[in-house]
Amino acid sequence: MPTLSLASFKKIYFKNKLKFLELTSLSLFLGFLPSFEAPKNIFLAGYLVVALYRQSQILSPKWGVWDWVFLSLIFSSLLSALFPFVSGGFEWKGFRGMLLWVTFGWTLFRSDYNFNEKKYLFIFSILMVIPPLIWGLTELLVLHTKEALQLHSVGVVNNSAIYLCIIFGASLTFFVNQFKTERKRNIFLISLLLIFLIYASIVSESRGAFAIEVLLGFLIIFLSHISKKNKVIFTCVFGVLIAFLIFLMPAILEKQLDHQDRSDILNGRTKIWLTSLEIAKLNPLFGIGNGNWKVLKIDQIKAEIESRNEFFNMENFILVNNHPHNIYLSNLVDRGILGFIIFLNFMLIWLITLINSYKKFNQDSKAMLFIMGSFSAWATIFGVGFVNTTFHHENALLALFFLSLHLNYLRQKNQLKLFN
Repeated sequence: MPTLSLASFKKIYFKNKLKFLELTSLSLFLGFLPSFEAPKNIFLAGYLVVALYRQSQILSPKWGVWDWVFLSLIFSSLLSALFPFVSGGFEWKGFRGMLLWVTFGWTLFRSDYNFNEKKYLFIFSILMVIPPLIWGLTELLVLHTKEALQLHSVGVVNNSAIYLCIIFGASLTFFVNQFKTERKRNIFLISLLLIFLIYASIVSESRGAFAIEVLLGFLIIFLSHISKKNKVIFTCVFGVLIAFLIFLMPAILEKQLDHQDRSDILNGRTKIWLTSLEIAKLNPLFGIGNGNWKVLKIDQIKAEIESRNEFFNMENFILVNNHPHNIYLSNLVDRGILGFIIFLNFMLIWLITLINSYKKFNQDSKAMLFIMGSFSAWATIFGVGFVNTTFHHENALLALFFLSLHLNYLRQKNQLKLFN
């Protein structure tokens, strides 16, 4: 466990059985997050029950900006469920999802975990992607039962690629920031995992996630507190590795060139985005309701356009997808202008927090572990978010996990002020 000493383990956790149960539930949740749906939900519920009860028994941290941010995300989703364009759809199921994800992040943010416990959770979340990733590659390359790489619980190829992108950023963060202090054996193993993750991203052929992953790699190396010599070495090695793997497996480039030849680089997303903008007009303030895209009919869009005395061209619109393939349009469609503004506020405050943290702690390798892990989640969610709906289900939970470890560290250091 996090203290890495049997004596200290007994001293801390035998006396505080609730905390031990809480960390165990959280660990099991992280273990099943990319693998199995039912155990993941069971242990997430168990963690929240124990953590919230234990937090009610101790002195609560003062209410701050991030408490309002978390509350606003829940509130905007609630309003969308109460006043949707389409009633009786999936609006309450969508609200429950947002409530669960945000409550998880909020609870973890207000926890009392020490550095070793947070570091243990950070590493454990990375390692737990290995079993479902091996199985996903086996299904794709050996058994041929899948047409694309998927993590079992995360699902479709784009969602799995987003999850892997966040894990890659966290893994590289650990490698770079713990390079001098961690055991050589662990550094060697994490370097193998990084190669494995890059390979998996190329196999997935998710162009958006792969592009963000490459950008993340260079940024993490450049921003981390290491010597200039190591920055040059890591940058060169990373660049050569990417080029070598693409040379061996050019499928992701071939996919890009194929779409260019067909003048469809975005793979039909322009029609989906145009459809999203029209749907957003159906209920501009509160949206159509969380997850209600799938119950809409094309006639409703047609009626909206024709009500403005405009011509409706069926070829310009598409409703076959279950979401807008864009995190920003997804918020605008599902939760309206109010939800869209609140989501942008969440994104902006997260970015400001990252910048302030970096300025304050960029010489501290311990702090940088959580800061750059949080940055990996931010860059993936909002970068890949331009071409996919990224903040939902397993990806939302993973992103909030890394964000909350970061915020928890800052709270314990009394460094959560946005503006000094």
